[in-house]
Amino acid sequence: MSRAAGVGLALVSATSFATLGLLAKFVYAEGFSVPQALAWRFTIAASALWLWLLARGGWKRSARDYRSALLLGALGFSPQAGLYFLTVRHLDPGLASLLLYLYPAFVVGLSALVFRERPRSRQLAALILALAGCVLTLGARGSYPVIGYVFGVAVAASYAAYLVAGERVLARLDPVFATTCVMTAAALVYWVVTLIDGSTRLPLGPGSVFGLLGLALVATVLPIVTLFAAIKAIGASDASLVSTVEPLVTIILSAVFLGERLSAVQLAGGAFILAGVLALNLPERRKPGPGPA
Repeated sequence: MSRAAGVGLALVSATSFATLGLLAKFVYAEGFSVPQALAWRFTIAASALWLWLLARGGWKRSARDYRSALLLGALGFSPQAGLYFLTVRHLDPGLASLLLYLYPAFVVGLSALVFRERPRSRQLAALILALAGCVLTLGARGSYPVIGYVFGVAVAASYAAYLVAGERVLARLDPVFATTCVMTAAALVYWVVTLIDGSTRLPLGPGSVFGLLGLALVATVLPIVTLFAAIKAIGASDASLVSTVEPLVTIILSAVFLGERLSAVQLAGGAFILAGVLALNLPERRKPGPGPA
């Protein structure tokens, strides 16, 4: 696969992920609660991924691998997914997406605290930029409720905790297998929550079906598949760099379909946050080695 094709796949992935908040708003308008929307999203996504995994023969893994991936999904991924959907209940998707991108800075901080990894100068710069962006974004709250910002920062922190806790687990697992198990566990968690709440809702109308299929396939399965393909073609670092267009696409989609308008200060805060992400992903300058003998 050519490099241009790899970049194109990364752009498709970022654009697809960018529709998540917008489609969540659409599903809420159809009367679904956060647990109901997530239960259906992960059930449909997991079903599609299991079909893909079975076709590739990637389901033949050890009991330990299944246990690790399922626990990671239930205890790590599920909470942050729920927090994000709660965030877009209170904030427009563009702002929620900007706050989510605080997670790389939280990863740096948590890695330093948990694994005693001393941050490099580039990581410290990214942390400072992200925190400055957070202050600007939260300082210009506008008409949004405070609880939305609390959820927005919490989802970034919880996603960072999920990545830090799962780093060693994910490193030894096939990404498609791991994602399939994580989605399966998340589906089970939110079906339990939905059943306990006693508010199971079926997608009977065309709007409900369209919204949930969009959440599961367009905003979940498609970006995952294209991201894996992009990483294979251009590497994880370059794919991550391309993915930083996601908040920009989310803001554009929110402006077009929801009429969202961020203030100049909020946009400046978002620019600082994304600058921090870019700082983490830019290649390090290598010291010149000895010349040929």
